[in-house]
Amino acid sequence: MIEYLELKNFRNHNHTKIHFQKENTFIEGLNGTGKTSIIEAINYVSTLKSFKTSDDNALLQHKKPYFRIVLTTDQDKYEIVYNEGKKHLKINKKVYQKMSDFIANFKTIIFSPEDLNIVNGPPGVRRNFLDMTMVQIDKPYLNNLSIYKKVLKERNALLKNLKASSDMTFLKIINKRLENEADKIIEKREEFIKKLNKAFKSRFKSFNKNDDVELVYEPNVQAKTLESVLNGRIKADLLLETTSAGPHRDELLLVYNKQLAKEYASQGQIRLITLSLKLALLELYENKEEIVILLDDVLSELDEVTINELSKILKLKNQIIITGTNNKYKEMKVLNLDKKENQ
Repeated sequence: MIEYLELKNFRNHNHTKIHFQKENTFIEGLNGTGKTSIIEAINYVSTLKSFKTSDDNALLQHKKPYFRIVLTTDQDKYEIVYNEGKKHLKINKKVYQKMSDFIANFKTIIFSPEDLNIVNGPPGVRRNFLDMTMVQIDKPYLNNLSIYKKVLKERNALLKNLKASSDMTFLKIINKRLENEADKIIEKREEFIKKLNKAFKSRFKSFNKNDDVELVYEPNVQAKTLESVLNGRIKADLLLETTSAGPHRDELLLVYNKQLAKEYASQGQIRLITLSLKLALLELYENKEEIVILLDDVLSELDEVTINELSKILKLKNQIIITGTNNKYKEMKVLNLDKKENQ
């Protein structure tokens, strides 16, 4: 459970200190008061990435050289200082040089309006959701993914330097290496999505008993086939100077009543589908009660029935932090940024 958060030069927070209570917290305030930035900072401690931008410099307050996040739970103290393009990381005063060792020691599940792109956006958004989630739940997966990306980068660089008349021996060796790493990723993704699908269907039914949802994993190639596929595409890949097959081109489909959700579901339904998907992740963690649930602007575009149904999650033993302009849940402690309470 988060007990304390301190932000220095982070987004529009010059120096903000927040003491969290045992009760679930609703962060209330007008647009521009920094509600989402608080959620963003908390999640950053978990993933070392922003869910709003890939540019860490965008998180810096205007003209400030660094930002600092301090987050204290009932068990640990996390410190992040970002300065001159580098992240300086500590847990309980111990310095962490490798980001992979720091990531997912503190775990969150987050829903934000940007997550609607998991349904509406291109395949890369869904692959990123899959990878970022699996890294938190299955730490060895990060190593598998890193090695695959390294070999993929080597292959793409080689493609840019070869000609059709060149000796392809080394390229074929890389094709074999890439298949070995791809098979590990495909196997882990299949296993993960099978578990997530079951939890996703159940969570969605808790909100909507009349409709059905499903996750469909479509690997770009089947296991143990990538080497032969790439060997058959050498000419095409040389022309394009990129690798045209592999897990980096996998697709994850969200299906609503046996149709693609992005084509047939309404905006309200897409919001509920995405929220259900995110909350379903809770069932995949070993110590799920330790996960902090972050819901940014979750109540927008939800009808009163669904808002009431959503109140069921407040009975979970997890710490839940919600942002919005109007608190609908009396059982939550309100932190009003307009009044600068608790800061």
